[in-house]
Amino acid sequence: MKWLTVVFAFFLTTIIILADLGYMQGRLRLLHLIPYGDKLGHFLLVGVLSFLLTASLLQAHPSRDPAWIAVSVGLILGFIFTVEEASQAFIRGREASFKDLFANYAGIIFFGFLAWILNGKRAP
Repeated sequence: MKWLTVVFAFFLTTIIILADLGYMQGRLRLLHLIPYGDKLGHFLLVGVLSFLLTASLLQAHPSRDPAWIAVSVGLILGFIFTVEEASQAFIRGREASFKDLFANYAGIIFFGFLAWILNGKRAP
């Protein structure tokens, strides 16, 4: 699970960097053809990262409080994606959006909780 997490994190980072450099303009327009496609993309991509990271850490640290792990991952990812979304205000061709940020937060919460549930939601 941890290798899948690393590969997916690299994939998502690559998408963000390419978008910031302007190389994803055409591909990102396809998402805008679908109603709320951009928001769905944020929800799913950031959510899957949250799921994989939370599940990996829950499996790697079975003696730790699973709720603490899930909340910690959520807060860290929330901070990272808040900074990433805010940074778009300073990048030509990009636009910072509270709706995108909300979709990121929703993905982090939903998929982080799902990882916690699927990994036993055991008591500390």
